[in-house]
Amino acid sequence: MKVAKDLKYELSKELLQYDLTPAQWALIKNIDIKEKMDRPLHERTSKLIAEELDFDKPTVSGIVARLEDKIMIKKTPHPEDKRSFILSLTEEAKKRIPAIEVLSEQVTQKSLSNLSHEQRELFRHFLSIVDSTLYNLKQ
Repeated sequence: MKVAKDLKYELSKELLQYDLTPAQWALIKNIDIKEKMDRPLHERTSKLIAEELDFDKPTVSGIVARLEDKIMIKKTPHPEDKRSFILSLTEEAKKRIPAIEVLSEQVTQKSLSNLSHEQRELFRHFLSIVDSTLYNLKQ
């Protein structure tokens, strides 16, 4: 938990230049991936994104409101569910994403800089195993 907290803190410092938080970046990136994969509209709702990011619905609602104010995402009524909105990225967000991805990768690389290439690969492998195990426990 300490490592996750410290990594989030480092990312927070870097994201300040884009006036974003790690949670806002996570939401933007989630939508970006879905748009690039041309995922169905029902996968682009606040409810599903909240589940995927393990955020509660009120947290996502607040993030969405702030990102709308920053003109980074837009909401459009869901064509089949009048209670839902489809979240999509604005052109402004799409322009910023490549630079933010580089910044995010730099934070990750700095955090792993004292590990050899082999150690990094093992670390990723072990994290993948733990992630898969925890996912299966939830099922």
